[in-house]
Amino acid sequence: MSSEYLTKTKKVIEEKTGVSPSDIHETSFFEDDLNIGEMELLEILSELEEMYRVDLVSEQENIATVQDILDLLSEKID
Repeated sequence: MSSEYLTKTKKVIEEKTGVSPSDIHETSFFEDDLNIGEMELLEILSELEEMYRVDLVSEQENIATVQDILDLLSEKID
């Protein structure tokens, strides 16, 4: 299921920020690697919350990388 999470997360990141999916990796840091700020991250998390019906926004301060989102999705859904 985690590959599905990665694919959908990349798609949401691309839609919200214009970052190419080929530039997005599990180890990518939102600020340093992808130049994604807090507000854009909030939009990404909100979209994923709606998609998966889980709470992610409250965890925003603990999210620095794409893998952090994937781990949360796995923890809350699987």
